[in-house]
Amino acid sequence: MTLSIITINYNNLEGLRRTIDSVLSQTWHDFEWIIIDGGSTDGSKELIEETANKLAASDFNPLSYWCSEPDKGIYNAMNKGIKHCNGEYLNFMNSGDSFYDTHTLEKVFNIHHTAAILYGIMLRPNGEVNNKPNMKPVLRWYDFYWETLGHQAQFTHLTLLHKLGGFDETYPILADWNFNALAISEYHASHEFLPFVVAQYEGGGLSDTPDMGKDLARIRKEVFLKKLGLADRIDYIEKYQLNNSILKEYYIILNNKLSWFLYRLARKIAKIWHKTCKK
Repeated sequence: MTLSIITINYNNLEGLRRTIDSVLSQTWHDFEWIIIDGGSTDGSKELIEETANKLAASDFNPLSYWCSEPDKGIYNAMNKGIKHCNGEYLNFMNSGDSFYDTHTLEKVFNIHHTAAILYGIMLRPNGEVNNKPNMKPVLRWYDFYWETLGHQAQFTHLTLLHKLGGFDETYPILADWNFNALAISEYHASHEFLPFVVAQYEGGGLSDTPDMGKDLARIRKEVFLKKLGLADRIDYIEKYQLNNSILKEYYIILNNKLSWFLYRLARKIAKIWHKTCKK
């Protein structure tokens, strides 16, 4: 099996209907489909049952597993789906999201891939291109300081998901951002850019709410500032206007052993000097 598609849903009947239509209309069929519903009460469960029965009686039945039961949040549901996957790659196409057209998966998998992460272009709900790292042919760890890949247009190798232990559920909103940041910065995951539109997302999810700020601040501190030896300076972002240009300079330093040694040495000397001045 080449691909596993995971769809999670909770009380989004019309969005789920759109996603079902998008998945089942694909011209390429070497995939399985897992639907994880969080115990919806809006008719979603009945729609899944109806779809499952129709597929069971047809020649093409990609729905390998589904359930409708309470869960502990988005990433708990996504991790639950991972446990039932048999595909080489995984795609998270949640309710309301859709593939760009009926030939999308055929375009992605008409050639053999070996990269740990495949990613293509993603559209906003209004049809405009979402200017995320999804548009960059080469990913650097500092790209994930400000944004992350859209999971709808991303295909992640199952071995990478297992290596990182799936999604960290202590991040209630941005666990996929944390996953990608770690995959690129700490695990140096190989990646391949797909130069075409892969998906369109529905919008209006938790990542569009102000609460994402808490998760983002934690990612920046625990992944990026820690990597730069600045984990104790969460105010560094605002005080020194840390941006991609500065992070790029750090990236160059980090990839040169001598430069990195000198940078760390300078940091230690500065700390000692600061303590001495205080006395």
